[in-house]
Parts: sequence; structure tokens; C-alpha cells
Amino acid sequence: QPGRQQPRSRWAVVAAAVGSVAFPLLARLDATGFAVASAPCAPLAAPWQAPGAPLLRQAHTDVPSAGAAAGWRRARLTHVERRPRGISRDQPRTRLGVGPILLTCLALPNLGLLLSALLVWRGANVDVSDGDAMQASWASYAKRPTARMMALMAGAARVGFVALRARLAKDETKKKALHTRAGKQAVKELIRLGPTYVKLGQIISCRPDLVRDEYVEELKSLQDAVPSFSGKRAVKILEEELGKPVNELFSEFSEKPLAAASLGQVHKAVTLDGRVVAIKVQRDKLKEMYDLDLAQFDKVAGLLDKFNIGIEGAQKGWTEIFKEAKGILYREIDYKAEAENTQRFCKNFEKFPWIKVPAVLPELTNTHVLTMEYCPGTKISDLVALRKEGADLEMLSRNLAQAYLMQFCSMGFFNTDPHPGNLAVDTTYPGGRLIFYDFGQACELSDSQCDGILQVIQSIVDFDAKACVEAMDKLGALKEGADRSVVERTIENNFKTGKVKSKASRRKRELTEEEKNMKPPSQAETMKYLQLPPALAFVARAVTQLSGVGVMLDPEWEFIESVAPKVPELQMQRGKGLDYLAGQFFKSWTR
Repeated sequence: QPGRQQPRSRWAVVAAAVGSVAFPLLARLDATGFAVASAPCAPLAAPWQAPGAPLLRQAHTDVPSAGAAAGWRRARLTHVERRPRGISRDQPRTRLGVGPILLTCLALPNLGLLLSALLVWRGANVDVSDGDAMQASWASYAKRPTARMMALMAGAARVGFVALRARLAKDETKKKALHTRAGKQAVKELIRLGPTYVKLGQIISCRPDLVRDEYVEELKSLQDAVPSFSGKRAVKILEEELGKPVNELFSEFSEKPLAAASLGQVHKAVTLDGRVVAIKVQRDKLKEMYDLDLAQFDKVAGLLDKFNIGIEGAQKGWTEIFKEAKGILYREIDYKAEAENTQRFCKNFEKFPWIKVPAVLPELTNTHVLTMEYCPGTKISDLVALRKEGADLEMLSRNLAQAYLMQFCSMGFFNTDPHPGNLAVDTTYPGGRLIFYDFGQACELSDSQCDGILQVIQSIVDFDAKACVEAMDKLGALKEGADRSVVERTIENNFKTGKVKSKASRRKRELTEEEKNMKPPSQAETMKYLQLPPALAFVARAVTQLSGVGVMLDPEWEFIESVAPKVPELQMQRGKGLDYLAGQFFKSWTR
């Protein structure tokens, strides 16, 4: 219409585009004796216009299309009629009243698409920097599981659309820019979804082998840059949990948080007797959100087991793993349990000056509040600052690997979550001292599993397939009645082809011609004899995150190479020294 201002909303364009495809299709019904009414679908085509305006014509002007114009001319009747056979055009036709039904059936899918597009578009503009607003949003999700699922699907669509554009881009500069944009959007979506998904992002940020560098760089912000809630809210939680006004608990309390994480945030304070402490305050409604998210993950685990996905031949592998995972995750939101873990780690490493674990103040700790010794340090991922302050990055990476070797094989108790947000460096110590902050997720290993991990490391160093099978049996990774020869041949082939190796590996003996020409079993044949105990899944997770930190400190870092020199000492400590030395001598002698 000349002189009339055209709508500028992007949804005008979307609606017109849908109309340009749908209306010609509807109008084709006229060829079989039907004519389509325009009135029932006009509100769908142009909801922004005033009543009585020529709706379809206005929508059509936004997206010109010859097909749409022809469809408009053909769909010009205001009701649906059918002319029976043998009745001339001059005779009146019978109104059947089925036009609105047909239109509704055909228009509803378009309406669903429009509503989905609206949800996806509006969600992209949500501000996630307001910690209190996000806290309220997470709490509301705990009561609205359907809304949470829709938010998850819409977020996946937003990130996926940008990632797809990046994959299709031919210019490398544009490709990198789009991947960075997708990474930023992924961070925003994970924060919107809450603590469980932030945890997922933290894990992925330590896996540069799984995603592009642009995503890793953006996801790193989730390690310690989750939006914080207000200091007033923190004070309110403290007073409710500890039962006293904050000025009766501490002589000084900083309302500005030192750091914010997925489960809570940390505030600095001074106790009445003058000790400087760090207070960890938990977020609201965490258990309700965990109940919702973990129930969904439980269903996924059941489906994986039902269709034998991931662990071939295992009937309850994923279910068992996830059952133990849930136990650890629920313990993580119990700060009393974290306090116990922290005290245990503190005692385990009290004789190692190159490791620092903060002491706990039990009298100021409960389920939702954890008060610890204040241990400042430089973030382990801030390599520029560490070098400037004189830290030895290679030494730090080796010490980190050896700290975990001791946790796995000597102490039988390890932190499953060593991402950079939970690690810092005290640069006042020569070369740097590692500081471990978070012990909410910890796992215990049996004595046999400790032996097994130590033996697996040594078998990879020695390329000893038989010893590796024995170690797997100790770890509980072999099913009862497993054919060890099949597993051994598979491992030997992995050693031979380099699929499993270390920079520290050295073959103790040459392979025979028969061994060199041996055909390895199929993967299916081997996997049916293997299983994954839940504790080993957490070992794998810890090593995965540990590897990300180690390579960040030293690009040449490798876990087995870093810990191999320490293996004999641990064997001696475990009372296996003579057996170990005799075995090493025999392997060298028979080389």
C-alpha cells in the first residue's frame, strides 16, 4: 500500500516468508473444488497489524514472491465451498465449513515454528551477568522442568546455528571469528542452564583435543567467572546458616566475592581472634536443580545401557557409573563432607612442602557454609603472571602429575576435579608451590586398584602386555571368565602400532616373528571381556582434566613420563619393592 510504513520487525519477515510458502500450497486446493479462506490464517501471517487492515497483502509486501502473489489471487474467497458434480456455475454452492479446519491443521505447524523461532531469538538476548537474576532463574527452573528442557533445546539451536555457519565459512579469519562467537554463546547458554551444565563446560574447557581452541578459550571463563550473587544475599545466607549476625561471627567481612563458581562463591573475612579466612557460601536451590538435571541424565544412562552404547557387552555399566557419580555430586553440595575431604587431604600432604591445602575451621562450617584458611595464590592458568613472578612451569607440571600419582597409588583417595579454577600457585615458594582449593568431589580406591594403576603405568613403560592384563584384573576391568589371551593380543597390538605408548616407554625384549605377524582380535571380541568400574571412570576424568592443565604449563608434558621415575619408590612403599626389582631385572636380562 503506497505511503504506508512497512513493519521493520524481523518477525514480520519470518511470518511473511512462511506465508509465501504456505499460502500458495493452500491455494492449490482450489483446483479440486476448494477455495481457501484468508481470514482464519490472517492473524498468523501479520499479528502486528491493526484489525481490518489488508493483512495478507501487507505481509506479502515484505518478502516479494511471484508464487505468493499468485497464491493470494487464487485464495481470494472468504469461505470454503464445494460444487457437487452436475451443478452448473450459476447455481448456488453448498457451504461445507471445512475451510477453517483445513487451515488450522496446516497452520499449526507453522505457528509452532514461529513460536520456536521466537523462543530461540529472544533467549539470545538474555543478560547472564546479573548473578541475582540468574539465581532466581535457576531456582524457577527447579519447579518448571518443561521450561528447562525448552531452554536447553533453544540454547543448543542458538549455538548450533553459529557453529554451522563457522563450519561452512571458507575464509579462515571469518571461520575463527564465528567459532569464537559460538563459544561465547555456549558460555552464556551453560550459565543460563545452571550449575550442572556449568560443570559440564568446565570439563570440556580442559579438553582441547575434543573442541577447537576458540571454544576452549571461551569455556575457560566458566572456571572462576560464573556470575556472583550480591553480598547482601551472601550475608543473609551466612546469618541464616550460622545463626548469628555477621558482626558477631567476624570482625571484618567483605561483601565483594573473591571468586564465584558453579556451586557457590568465596568471601574474605577476619575472625574475631584475628585469623584471615575464606568463606565459601553455597547458592540457593542447588539440591532441587540437581534432582531435576540428574534425573534426566539417569534416563540417558539407562538408554545407553539398553542399547549397549559406549561399553559393548555391559548391561549396567553406565547406570552403575552414574549411580556413583550422583553420589559424588550430591556429596559436593554438602560442605560438611567437603570439609572432611579437605582435612583428609591436608593430613595426607602435610609432609610435602611443595603442596598447600587450606586448613578448615569446623566451628564456622555447616552443610551450606565452609570456612577455611585464606591461601592466596596466582591462578595456574595465568602463565604470564607465573613467569613474571619466577615460577618454574615445567616443575609445576611434574609436581602436579606426581601429586596425583600419590593420590592414586599411595593414598587411595583423590580429587576428581583438578580443573584450573581449583588450582593456584604460591610464588613465594622457590619455583612455585601448588595450592589445591576445592575438595567437593573426591573418590576412594581399593588397595587392589592402587596396585593396578601402578602396574598399568609400569606395563606401558615396559610395553609388557601380559603385565597390563594382570593390572587390569586388579583394577576390576576384566569380566569374570574373560579370555585373557584375547585381551593380551589386543594390548600387544596397541603397543606395536603405537596406539598406546609413552615417551618413557622402552621395550624390554624384542618381539618374536610370530608376535610381529600376529593378527589382533576384533574390537568387539575384546570389548565383551571388559568392564569399567565406576571408580576408574573418575580416575579417567581426573587424568583428563589433569592433562589439560599439564599441557597448558608445558606443551611437552605427559602424565606417564612425568611419574615413571616415581614408580619404583611407590613400589617400595607398598612393600612390593623386591618383586618389582626382580621383575625389572628379569625383563632386562631377557631382552
